[in-house]
Order: sequence, then structure tokens, then C-alpha cells
Amino acid sequence: MARVSRRDVLAGLGVLGAAVATRSASAAFPAAVQSSPGSIDSPLPPAPTDTRLADRGGYILGSGSTFTLSNARILVGDGSELQGGLRVENGQIVEIGPGVKSGDDLGGATIFPGFFDGGSPIGLFEIDLEAATHDESEGTDGLLPGIHTEDSYNPASALIPVARRQGVLGGLCLPSGGLVSGQAAWMRFAGDSVAAATMKSSSGVVFNFGRGGTGALPNQPHTRMGLALKLREVLEANKAPDPPDPKAKKKKGEPDKPPEFTRTQKVWHAIRARETKVILSASRADDILAAIAFAKEFNLDAVLLGCAEGHLVARDIAESGYAVLVAPTTTQPGDWESLNAVYENPALLHAAGVKLIMREGAAHNLRELPTEVCVAVANGLPYAAAIAASCGHNAASIWDLPVGTLATGRPATFAIADGDPIQPRTRMLRAWIDGREVTLRSRQTTLFERFRTLW
Repeated sequence: MARVSRRDVLAGLGVLGAAVATRSASAAFPAAVQSSPGSIDSPLPPAPTDTRLADRGGYILGSGSTFTLSNARILVGDGSELQGGLRVENGQIVEIGPGVKSGDDLGGATIFPGFFDGGSPIGLFEIDLEAATHDESEGTDGLLPGIHTEDSYNPASALIPVARRQGVLGGLCLPSGGLVSGQAAWMRFAGDSVAAATMKSSSGVVFNFGRGGTGALPNQPHTRMGLALKLREVLEANKAPDPPDPKAKKKKGEPDKPPEFTRTQKVWHAIRARETKVILSASRADDILAAIAFAKEFNLDAVLLGCAEGHLVARDIAESGYAVLVAPTTTQPGDWESLNAVYENPALLHAAGVKLIMREGAAHNLRELPTEVCVAVANGLPYAAAIAASCGHNAASIWDLPVGTLATGRPATFAIADGDPIQPRTRMLRAWIDGREVTLRSRQTTLFERFRTLW
């Protein structure tokens, strides 16, 4: 066999490259998308362009809080469905169902409460590779229960309109890092200030079990054994003080004023008194059981976070009575914390009787929450249960949030989709938060419109 030189190979590749470069554009793009020589348009169909102006908080300027919508499929939020419409007055739903027939005809589109993510750092950081935009983890101490995520939350984050574009109208904003990361908060994805965006502050103190809670920070243990010891010691040392007895006589030498406590001590006391929830993050099956045992030992008001291997201990979770902010359905067995992760995890937890709150988890990918829900349904989670778990109904029952159910007397927070909201090809048409319409424009839609003509 004749030997082929390196020069011959490179020459052959050059000829092939020239042939590809001179090939007619019609071989790569349909004739319909070739508008003129030197200009190639995107083959995607034009998206509806909403040119209405919005304020800094994302609310459309001049949008009314009294309106009527009809001829729609209505997902109530609890898993039930209606046909008809809804009427809103002064930002509240005053009528819903088949009796509403006037107003804007939606032509069979779907009205649903919007999606509400069960835990991500959205609003706390912007760019992965730019440390100056990261505020999700303090990183100076392993025990920081007094931290509030609202103190770092940026309501002008460019990631928020991207999530809202896909019908995600709010979510639980989580701090991260250390053994005790700080306090989470439920945020609505609209509002020009932190106060306007906050639905419920101090929604739970995040405790990290497993390897997530270990590390090299001060007050942070290196092993699971040390983690359990550290948490027990800090809670035993911070039992809530008994309220003063007005009938008790003052003892000799006793101070006139009750002792003053630091902010951190007050948080520990509130946890022990069940006045503040704890959010126990655990992925591996044994870590989930350890978190449950810890919460029971100290009688904590707890919810679980993650539980990628929850299906292995689904009965134990159900018996604990704790709800689960469940790991993304598409979590893979990519590390030692999730070797047994499966797509059927939400379905198996639900079948065992566990109350679920769905989550995507990653701030930049929050727009993919509907797809996570769709994958869960495709792998056995009943559709009605998926809607209740992803549209805020289950979360509202735990945190008393003003979202998740479309009913008379409730704030008008919902979205309209041109099909089933969990299907990836479905488009969101309009959305309202607290009775005010919000824009569905984002940086991505602006860039798409600007660069629709490729060159």
C-alpha cells in the first residue's frame, strides 16, 4: 500500500473545504429563508412582538387591574381544571368558570397560576465566571443563620425576565455554602425594589447535610460525624428562653432587664421555638434519613431540599410528614451524592404520599422548570400532582403564599399559554402578577429580534 504523506492529507482537506465553501447556500438553508444575496434570515417563525413599555419592575405601563378573559382552559392550580374564563377587578379574581363569557376571547388558550420554583439562587448572582456578581454565599463562616437573602437580591437581574418569559412568576431564593447558609425568601419575579418583589421573607434557614455541609470554613466540620455534632451542640446551646412569669418574685441579685441576645441567637431561639422553618438540604439516602432524625430530635418545623435519592427512602420521608423541595427531575448520577438518581424520583415520592414542590434549581436555567415538570410527568408523576407541585399550590399550603390557586378572592397572579404549559414547544402569551400585567420581553428576545437577520 502506498504511503500517504501528511502534506497529501492536508491538501485533500483543503480541496474538501473549498468545495463546501463554494456550495450553494440553498444546500444548507431552504430557499424561503434566503431573502437576498448576503442576507440569510432565521428559519424560525416570527415571534409575537410586544412593543408595550414596561417599568423597571417589569410591569407594563398603563395596564389595567380590571379585565375579563373568556373561552379558555383553566388549570386551577390544585390539579383540577375548568372551562370558561375569569374576571378580575382591582387586581383580584371576582369570578371564574364557565359563567364568564365576555371580555377578551382567548380561543381555547390555557390560563394557569404560573410556575413557582422551589429553590434557586436567582437574583443573587448574574455571571458564572465573574466573581463580582456572586452574592449567594457569604463564605466567611460555616454558621450564618442570621443572613437574609433579600439583602443581596437584585430585582433588576437580567435572569428574572428570562424566567418570567417561560411562565415562571416567582420562586424561593436560596443562599448556599457552609453548614448553615442563611435564610431563604419567597420572591415574586416583578417589582422595582426588594420590598416590592418579596412575597415572604425569612422563609426558612438552610442547613446543609452530607458533603455539602462540610468544608474548611470556621465553624464548619470536615466529616458527617462532625456535622451532626456541630448542629447538636449549637441547638442545645441555644434553646429558646422561657417567657417571663409576671407572677414570679424577683430574686436577690437578679438583673432588672432580661438578657439581650444577638441577632444570631434570636434566630436560633426562633428555630427551637418552631417560629422559623428549617430547610434541610440532603441528596444521598443516608443523609436524608440523618436530616429527618435531626429534625425529629429537636422538634423542628422542617422541609427537605434536594432528595435526589429520595425514592430509596420515600416511605421514611412520607412518615416524617416533611414536604420536599425536590431536586431537578433530570438530576444525573454524576457524583457521590446522587449515584442513585432516577427520572422517576418525583413519581415515586408522590406515590409514597410525599408533598412535592418542583424546582429547576439553577438560576440561569430557571426557564427550564416547565421542561423538568414535563419529564417528571413522562416518568410517572400524575399530571394533576405535577401542576400542584410546580404552580405554587403546594408551596402556598406550607408558607401561606398568595399564589398557586385561581379562585375568587385571590390575587390575580397567572399566565396564559397557547397550549399545555409544561410542553417545551408551548409559548407564553401574557402574564399577570398581583393583578398587574408583566412584560414577557427579556434580553434574549431583544437579541433575537436584533439579530434575526444573520448577516
